[in-house]
Amino acid sequence: MVRGKGTMKKQYLSQSEQDSLKEEKHELETALKEIDGGAGVGTAGSQVDVGKIKREIARINAAIGDGTAPKPKATEQDKLVREEGELEAQIAEGMPTRDEMRHPARNPGAVRKHMEWGNRNQARIQRYVAIQRILRPRDPKSIENLRKDK
Repeated sequence: MVRGKGTMKKQYLSQSEQDSLKEEKHELETALKEIDGGAGVGTAGSQVDVGKIKREIARINAAIGDGTAPKPKATEQDKLVREEGELEAQIAEGMPTRDEMRHPARNPGAVRKHMEWGNRNQARIQRYVAIQRILRPRDPKSIENLRKDK
């Protein structure tokens, strides 16, 4: 048996997560430039571990590279769009309405209905989110758009 070779699907980073990592990387690169420029010489700031900062930048680059969704080819994109439509139909089935969610006191059992629906559709929702991150990394569709008004 080989360790670490599971069938776990790759998780892609959301756009905000990518932006956050890029901002952190930029701050580290700025600090590195300041240190190279002579900032902090002769003070406690000169004790900064430059190697550690470079390793952290490399780690962030790897995380961004691994977590960025690849641009799908045309045939793959068609399959993803078809799968997205199927998932939307499956997820919307049995989903509590907006009215039920806004007024649970008027709709006894709405909370339980929502929790059971969420448990039934957890894997579908995760796959739907992954597809959104591949097809629309800048403007993904929300599952809440599938919820009916009444």
